[in-house]
Amino acid sequence: MNKLKKLACFAAATAAVGALTGCADETTDGIRSFSVYMPDGAPALAVSALMHDGYYATDFTVVQASTISARVSGGDADLAIMPVNAAATLYNGGKKIKLLSVNTHGNLYFVGAEGGAATLDELKGKKVGVIGRGQVPDLTLKMLLDEAGIESVESSESVSNKIALTYGADGPSLLPLLKQDKIDYAFLAEPAASTAVKNLSTEQKKLAIVMDAQQLWRDAFDGEYPQACLVAKTEVVEKNPEYVKWFLRALENSDGWAEDNAAAAIAAVKANTEKGVQSTLPDALARDVIARCNIKTTYAWDAKADLDAYFQKLTGMQTELGTAVLSKVPDAGFYLDAWN
Repeated sequence: MNKLKKLACFAAATAAVGALTGCADETTDGIRSFSVYMPDGAPALAVSALMHDGYYATDFTVVQASTISARVSGGDADLAIMPVNAAATLYNGGKKIKLLSVNTHGNLYFVGAEGGAATLDELKGKKVGVIGRGQVPDLTLKMLLDEAGIESVESSESVSNKIALTYGADGPSLLPLLKQDKIDYAFLAEPAASTAVKNLSTEQKKLAIVMDAQQLWRDAFDGEYPQACLVAKTEVVEKNPEYVKWFLRALENSDGWAEDNAAAAIAAVKANTEKGVQSTLPDALARDVIARCNIKTTYAWDAKADLDAYFQKLTGMQTELGTAVLSKVPDAGFYLDAWN
């Protein structure tokens, strides 16, 4: 029996004890089933080992990234992996959720001509394509540029001493612009970054990942970049603490599994993708591509300093409507307390 299945069996035993003592939610068989939702891509890969092996009393659903906040706010998800900024916004808005862990620590990279820009300063005067106006990639890039004192403008033409930004809805929408030289660089998430390098490189123009945004973040802010987190309904945490504890430990014990079992990981994600949704993951991913997704389970209490610093930066940024991207830094009640 592998480590994850042992954890699942232990979770079953502890959940049963909870049911008998009145501490767990109950169904007709004494134990309820839990729903776990996550966006397609790196967040889904973070849970792929549990989906592959199956986890006690747990149903997994992979959804389009644009819908994950609605699935949490609407109550569909007992637990969910979602962008940390979206989770904080829901909590500040009164949603009763707790952040349990950070599970992906950034998968954003600059793709451009091989041997191209090695620093943000070298992007001045260049055209950069970015996915998601006002979303995580855009916000992250602007934080990095602000810290470096580099100005950016939205423009399809180069601007002297500034970075000209062109927005795309997703990675695939930027690839034609990169191929046609309408942008010099694309700011992409893995695995789209590696897909661009593989599919768009020619003898005349070889593409490469030229900069790692996560390393730029560490250099600029002396901390880890928190991208996506696991949250749970507060009532699930309160009524089913043992399930939450062992689910978290199962996630932690699965760190590295997707890298070692890429084909099985992709198959697990696609097998659990919601009907009517097409996974963006290719049929095959190399180990190094998954490694660049930076999947690692960091418990809430260990990630709190990096999260608070990130949230503080978001409160100082404005949306196109002139309001703060994040109204306030979430209070301590947002975070799962360390267990004994």
